[in-house]
Formats: sequence, structure tokens, C-alpha cells
Amino acid sequence: MRTIIVYTLSIFVFLAISNAANATKYSKQAVESLAEEHALSVYPHHPDENISAQASPIDTRLNLKPCDSELNAETPNLNRFSKNLTVRVKCEDSTPWTLYIPVQIKILTPVLVANQYLNQGDILTNSNTDIVMIEKNRSRNGFIADKKGITGAKTKKQIRPGEAIINKNVCFVCEGEVVTVIANTSGLSVKAAGIALTDGSFGETVRVKNKSSGRIIHGRVSSVGEIKINL
Repeated sequence: MRTIIVYTLSIFVFLAISNAANATKYSKQAVESLAEEHALSVYPHHPDENISAQASPIDTRLNLKPCDSELNAETPNLNRFSKNLTVRVKCEDSTPWTLYIPVQIKILTPVLVANQYLNQGDILTNSNTDIVMIEKNRSRNGFIADKKGITGAKTKKQIRPGEAIINKNVCFVCEGEVVTVIANTSGLSVKAAGIALTDGSFGETVRVKNKSSGRIIHGRVSSVGEIKINL
């Protein structure tokens, strides 16, 4: 009987030593990186944006015990409107431990800017504009995020080099200019010429006078010099 007990205890000791030998000693930097990677994987953002994460350093006095399983990271209370997350990192072995790590999210979003002085009435081109990345919390509604379709739009005010170009400061359809009116009805598109009676940027509604009939209509700016109406 004693032999069996001794043998059983030997097995337990062997298993304990084996588990300890197989346990992984995670560095604080590795745990911080895990928290950052998890935050990046769950935080919503647009594909055109650059996102980064910075974990708060773990207290240097803290001694992390080895873990014989992979660490698990989760965000118990994800707030998509907050740039500050708390990531919970857990070791779930026979002697579990948990850390709560603050992680700060930084998002850079693309914004169209002038790369030279632009006077009122200047035409935007690919060569006098650039795309730069700025912190999203500095951006406002109306910023233009790419160069697609901006060629031919006119400035409504002077714009300095490096200054963001926003919708309200440019006109895609400009008052007094000839525009193309596209009327969509029953799957057909009819084009006509018109005179813009108001300025408009992309997506805005403007008043246009039909050159042939003199009729005044309202349409949505769809591109430079073009509006669309649905009949």
C-alpha cells in the first residue's frame, strides 16, 4: 500500500514538474503587444485609415507568473466612440491570473490639402493638391478624403499651402456656369444643358435653369459640372 502511495505521489510530482517546465514565461512587452494587437483587431475603422495602438506600460514591480496555456485577450466593454480601451489579458491555467491593460487608439484619416497658394476661382487639379494623413479627431465633416473627381472644381476662397480643402470652400457646380443636367426616368437617362443658379459641392442640391425651356429645377451635384434629377 505504501508503495502505491509513494508511486502516486511520484506521478503528481512528475506532472507538476513537467507542467512547470512547459509553462511559458511571458515578458511584460509580450503582454503589452498582445493587448495592442487585440485592440487593433476589434476597433472599427475605415480601410483608408491608418490605425495604431499604444498600451500603457505594465508596472515594472509586477512579477508575471509563467502560464502553461496561451494568453487570452478580450475587451469586455468596447466603446467604438472612445479612443481609450481596456484590454483584459488572462492566463487560464491551474494558477490563473488576469491583467487589465489600458490601450490608446490613434487613427489617421486621409484629407485633401492644397500644396500651393490657391486664389478664389482657381481650379483644383491633381498637381496642386495632395493627400495627407491627420488625426481623425481633428477632422470635421466636409473634409474631402481623396482626389477622385475633384479635377475641375473651383475654389470659393483663398486656400493656403497645407490647408485642408473642405466641401463648403469649393464648388463642383458654380453659379452662372453651364452644367449638364441628367434626368433619370424609367431606366432611361436624358441629358440637357442648364445654367447653375447657385453654387454646389458634391452631393448638395442646387437650382438650375434649363437652357432650352427656361424651367427652373432642383438637382443633386453628382460630379464637376453635372447634376442629376429623378423624374
